[in-house]
Amino acid sequence: MVVANIKDAERYYALNNNFKVVFEYLKTLTPENLPEGISGEGYKVNLSGKYADTFDTTPSGESRPFEAHREYIDIHYCIDGCEAIGYNDVSRLTPTTEYNESDDYLLLSGESFNVILRPGDFCIVFPEDAHIPCLPASDEGRVLKAVAKIKV
Repeated sequence: MVVANIKDAERYYALNNNFKVVFEYLKTLTPENLPEGISGEGYKVNLSGKYADTFDTTPSGESRPFEAHREYIDIHYCIDGCEAIGYNDVSRLTPTTEYNESDDYLLLSGESFNVILRPGDFCIVFPEDAHIPCLPASDEGRVLKAVAKIKV
C-alpha cells in the first residue's frame, strides 16, 4: 500500500500505465467541483476503460471484513472529511469467503493497522493489500471520496 498526498502523485505514474490519467482526473475533484449528478450513490466516470466512483459515505461503526482484489488496483482519494482505512497483507489474514471472481473480491479477517486519509490524501491498494475502507477517523462521520479501479 502506498499512502501519499495528491501533490506528489507524479512520483507514482511509472507504477502503472494508467496512473497518470487517473491521478490527473482525481486532481480536478474538490467539494466545489464535482461532476454533475453526484449524490453519494456511486457516480461513475469513464477513464479510458477504467472508472472512478465518487461517493459520500457515513461510517456505521459496525465491524467489517477486509476486502482484497486480484484483478484490480484501487486508488482511494479523500476529497473532504477524514477517513481511516484498515490495512494488512493478505498473507497475514484468514479468508472468510471464497474468492468472488465475477466481482473480484475476497473477504478476510484479522488484525488491522489503520492509515488516515485527510483531504488531498490517497492510498494505492495493490492485490496483496487487504483493506477496510470507510472507517471513522474522527467524530465528523461523513467522507467524500473517489475510488478508481485500475486493471492489473
